[in-house]
Amino acid sequence: MVKKCASYNIGLQKIATDKGSFLIQVLFTLIVISAGILVQLNLVQWGIVALSSFIFLSTGFYRSAAHIVTRLDLTMSIGQAVRLKAMSNFMLTVTAGVSFFTYLIVFVPKINQLL
Repeated sequence: MVKKCASYNIGLQKIATDKGSFLIQVLFTLIVISAGILVQLNLVQWGIVALSSFIFLSTGFYRSAAHIVTRLDLTMSIGQAVRLKAMSNFMLTVTAGVSFFTYLIVFVPKINQLL
């Protein structure tokens, strides 16, 4: 994937701003970080949230890159493009679900303490 992005001159800025999907993930991550500050997470909880957020953002970055490559690579068959997009969408969906579950595990006890 890195070689394909390099051959089509796809940089970090182009991937990050493609159709806004990655920016939505960044916004969601900023909301999670703000909530962590608000409920005063401890060091272990911050580590869990940071790791989960990093994996979530990484798969979103991969998804955006895959979608750009499928648009630009004319040698790729339609079947290959569909499989690549489906794989990247599936990876992001699974990662988002795991991240959301992890955030619930971390934040719900803290919110209960505040109430």
